[in-house]
Amino acid sequence: MIFKIMALAAAALPIFLLLRAIFFRRTTRINDSLREFKKHTDSVVSILLFLIGCVVVVSVAKLAWTWWASP
Repeated sequence: MIFKIMALAAAALPIFLLLRAIFFRRTTRINDSLREFKKHTDSVVSILLFLIGCVVVVSVAKLAWTWWASP
C-alpha cells in the first residue's frame, strides 16, 4: 500500500510543478531578491568550504610534521 502511495505521489509531482509554473508565477521583484539571496548563499558556502579546506590542510600538515619529526 505504501508503494502505491509513493508511486501516486511521484506521478503527481510533475503535474503539480507544471500547474504551479503556469498559474503561480513569481513577480520580478521576488525573482530579483531571490537571485540576490542565491548569490549571497553561494558566497557564504564558498567561504565556508575555503575555511574547511584551510583547516584540513593545517591538520594534515601538523600530522605530517609530527610523523616526520618523530625519532
